[in-house]
Amino acid sequence: MGTTTAGPQIPRAPNPRCDGPTPLKNPNHNFRSQQIAGMYHEQLPYRRVSPKLIVLRQIYNALGFGIPIIAVMIGMSILHATTEFFTRFALAPLLYAVPAALLVTGIVFVFIIPRQVKALGYLENRDDLLLRRGILFRHQVAVPYGRIQYVDIRQGPLQRAYGITQIVITTAGGGTAATFEGLPLEEAERLRDDLTQRGYQRLAELGAS
Repeated sequence: MGTTTAGPQIPRAPNPRCDGPTPLKNPNHNFRSQQIAGMYHEQLPYRRVSPKLIVLRQIYNALGFGIPIIAVMIGMSILHATTEFFTRFALAPLLYAVPAALLVTGIVFVFIIPRQVKALGYLENRDDLLLRRGILFRHQVAVPYGRIQYVDIRQGPLQRAYGITQIVITTAGGGTAATFEGLPLEEAERLRDDLTQRGYQRLAELGAS
């Protein structure tokens, strides 16, 4: 796996005035040692997901808000045509605020979705897989290779149409450690095989120690 050293060496904290910015020497270096060296998550070479995920999520957004808006408008039109509800109650027209609010929310998500997808990233470290998501509130998950039990690749009808997948990582004990969406099928299969191989290697190392 690598050259054995006499013992761990704790690097000194970098001094920007003397040393300048800390360079990224090895993309596959252990994330924990990168933290010790003073590196931030934004400096790590995360791999990005397919931009097709933006289109797919925009479709989900249109269906998720469009169908309720149409259903509410049809129901209110029927109510308006068959009853005197809107003429009897002065506040009844305020019900139109419901589809209006749904429409505004859907439009807001149209602009948020591209940024959400661009914030997704994954990084194969030496000891674990690092997953990142979130815009304002960043969420990062480190999945140790030695705890990975199996990796599942899932595709729905729309995902197959756009050639992207969802990866579900299950760890020892049967718990789902993480799900990650947006990888092309070939990359998802490569990552699945690589994670499985790394998991077997870690288990073999633990068994031999």
